Amino acid sequence: MEQTLAKVQHEKVYACAFGTDSDWVTLFLAVNTEESLARHISDMKEQGLYDSEEDMIYYRWGCSEYQYGDDSHFNHISRLLYATEDVYKYKDDIIRIIAKVVNETADDVFARYGQTKADITFFVSLTDDELAEDTENQSVRLMTQPGLANEFLKRYDDMI
Repeated sequence: MEQTLAKVQHEKVYACAFGTDSDWVTLFLAVNTEESLARHISDMKEQGLYDSEEDMIYYRWGCSEYQYGDDSHFNHISRLLYATEDVYKYKDDIIRIIAKVVNETADDVFARYGQTKADITFFVSLTDDELAEDTENQSVRLMTQPGLANEFLKRYDDMI
């Protein structure tokens, strides 16, 4: 995480997602900043790939669209997960462990890179599963300040 924070220390991090797949055998970190989101949306508009509020929600919260973290796969953890039989049954434990690590990471770690941990929405997401929203909602409550978590939980309310 510190390696990624060092890359974005002159930008404002708003989201930190821990991504996995539906089998729960990979784990990676994806981070986005307000500045990278603005650049990405501008690029998408130029390409004709942005034309609605739904697109804004997708680009803001879809961790596959995040601009930082390409090199942040936790290969050592993924190898362990891959070697575990039926790792899916441990998904709730994995989420709790990730939340524990986030919650126990000192605010100073973020402050060293010009960030405020309390201003970042942390969540776990699935890159290839319809249960992604449920997983995101479950996990955000465990590792994000309540005010930010509540805003995150409302992200799709206007689309209904």
